[in-house]
Amino acid sequence: RVGRIGMIDACGHPYTIPLRFVWSAQCLYVRVDHEGRKGEALEKNNRVCFETDVCAPDFSHYASVVVEGALIDVCDPAEKRAALVAYNAKYTRLCGLPNPGPNPVIQGVALRKLLVEKVTGRKREPDAPLVRRVPMALRGRGRGRTRATLR
Repeated sequence: RVGRIGMIDACGHPYTIPLRFVWSAQCLYVRVDHEGRKGEALEKNNRVCFETDVCAPDFSHYASVVVEGALIDVCDPAEKRAALVAYNAKYTRLCGLPNPGPNPVIQGVALRKLLVEKVTGRKREPDAPLVRRVPMALRGRGRGRTRATLR
């Protein structure tokens, strides 16, 4: 699963990118490089909006969450290691890749965390199957009896 992070670039234009993320220890962690357009945008203004969602192809059910706050570098080696272990466990499990284990390389990894200021979300549960009564006589089975059918 991916999320999307929205920011304002150095020219003042909205800029949104998809990225992988992990929620660990009540924090949202993302790997965002310090170079390029996103690095320049975050250097000028670290306030971001993060969104992730799941949705059925027919929109019968969905869930989404939007998190607003400031994106900061993770500098503490212990926090960075713990977040990367959670990140690697999530994505190696999903991708079937080898997991680097409990001691991943942390030097040079651009890991940031979102200092959560506001969280909003929406969710719609799957609809219950529609039950309709069809007279069995109309289906050529019996005398006016009905049976439940699922649609």
